[in-house]
Amino acid sequence: MTTGKAETTIAKCDFFLVHSSSGDTKQEWKQNKKAVGEVGGREKRLELLKDARKRFVLELEFVEMLSNPFYLQYLAQNRFFEDRRFLNYLKYLLYWTKPEYIKHISFPHCLYFLELLQREEFRKKLVDRAYINLVHEQQFYHWRFHKHHRCVERKREAEIERLAAENKEAKCDQV
Repeated sequence: MTTGKAETTIAKCDFFLVHSSSGDTKQEWKQNKKAVGEVGGREKRLELLKDARKRFVLELEFVEMLSNPFYLQYLAQNRFFEDRRFLNYLKYLLYWTKPEYIKHISFPHCLYFLELLQREEFRKKLVDRAYINLVHEQQFYHWRFHKHHRCVERKREAEIERLAAENKEAKCDQV
């Protein structure tokens, strides 16, 4: 049985907000650290490791969901961007732009949108259906033609290198 988009979003946001901004988390972390150091703390260490993996995967999934403009519109329409805790959580998620985390990202547009979500004017525009359609269309065209443009770029670079090598050889021959 699958859950609806709204239930999934709320569940994920509640999980993240509680785990990233509550004051109890630090106290729990200290207790967990103490328990890990105790004799017989192997089970506790395994449990903490599972929790860390679960959190990593959940945060990765949430960050990647940000690559969908319609999901961003859903968040805007349901006023997630008006909640200061949620905005703090989005700021916290910027750690995904670091090289050691970025290698796990499958949809790089999510990082671009995550950075745009730090701007209030972008968040306000997300309610507008026409703006969402424009963003989605631009995203589609990027995916559609990105490989083609990269191939054209590579051909130009190769041609420039070839011409430079020929000019260098011509100058050597003249001397």
